Amino acid sequence: MGTVLCSARATVLLYDEAQKQWVAAGGGPQTPSCVQLYHHPGTHAFRLVGRKMQPDQQVGAPMGAGGGGTCGGRG
Repeated sequence: MGTVLCSARATVLLYDEAQKQWVAAGGGPQTPSCVQLYHHPGTHAFRLVGRKMQPDQQVGAPMGAGGGGTCGGRG
């Protein structure tokens, strides 16, 4: 799976060419996501993973099974 290099709480946006503006990813209300950068030392590959956070989830709380750590714990 790799090592988490950094984690951050972020709002994930996608650019909508038709509207010529940034819109919240996934549609619906804008909610924060936990975005993590992973590094696999064996293959020197990097992976960027984003997961929507639950409304009551605190920054630094465990992400659950397969979550790879905490979100926002490294600033």
